[in-house]
Amino acid sequence: MCSYLISVIVPVYNCEKYLTRGIDSLVNQTYFEKLEIIFVNDGSTDKSELIIDSYVSRYNNMRLFTQCNKGVSAARNTGIEKSNGSYIAFFDADDVAEPKLYETLYKLLINNEADISIVDYSMIFLDGTSKKHRDNCFKILSDKSDILQSFFCSNLICTNPVDKLFTRKAIENVHFPEGYAIGEDMFFVYKSLCTAKKIVIDSSQVLYKYCIHHGSAMKTSFSDKNFDSVQLAKMIMDEFDKKEKIYNYAEANYIHEICKMLGLLYSGKVENKYYCKASVYIQILKNYSIFKAIKYMDKKHFFALELMKLSPYVYNFVYRIMKVG
Repeated sequence: MCSYLISVIVPVYNCEKYLTRGIDSLVNQTYFEKLEIIFVNDGSTDKSELIIDSYVSRYNNMRLFTQCNKGVSAARNTGIEKSNGSYIAFFDADDVAEPKLYETLYKLLINNEADISIVDYSMIFLDGTSKKHRDNCFKILSDKSDILQSFFCSNLICTNPVDKLFTRKAIENVHFPEGYAIGEDMFFVYKSLCTAKKIVIDSSQVLYKYCIHHGSAMKTSFSDKNFDSVQLAKMIMDEFDKKEKIYNYAEANYIHEICKMLGLLYSGKVENKYYCKASVYIQILKNYSIFKAIKYMDKKHFFALELMKLSPYVYNFVYRIMKVG
């Protein structure tokens, strides 16, 4: 088996409409010949597999694995298991990578002797407009408390793995939690940060386009899966002793996930059972101390919490205008 520098894991499920665009952006990478691109077809019923086959037949550094539909976490875990690269990256098949994405991530990681490197991404909305995720900054973090605090309570380290490059060692014993449809990214990135000794962030470079589609997990109709991210955030919070300072930041992250879930709940027509199920979370928000919120939340998350306490409908109105959430 040929040894590749970077393995790019691409889970695929019924995305024929955007797939060619996404794969072409990988082919156009300046580091293309150093990449091992692993597609995991997660039981697609459209023409996704045929499209991938047409590329795999042309490029020796592309491989396709097909499995029955198990969800994106299982697909990514399969990709990790099948990968051979010294470094691991993740790409969503309906997104777009700028040509220097993996070259930049690799050089950033190597030059700073880091375990995880991070660049910035832009969100591309349905109307064609875009929004840069972070303010420009360059940071190197090696203190575990600083790393986790940056993850829990700021947008410095986002929950999505697609803007990152991981050393294989950093995710050696880390897996995406299977059986969860939303929030699995957050859990995986959190676990990888726990093992990393140093991370480097250069958010001045916007090299990934995260495209919002009608079928995106967070944009479809409300269902039981929308509680997944809240449950995973609580699992993370419960890993810390309440006496630890970092517990308060993990709790603030849990509160923010509740806000996002409730925002989706009140954004359209939803079955009554979900309002009943969410009532316990509404009470948790009401009981959360404003003094804690001021101390442990960043301004954006604090603003979201206060809007949600005021009214979920006000929250949604403001966030629709701002295109954040």
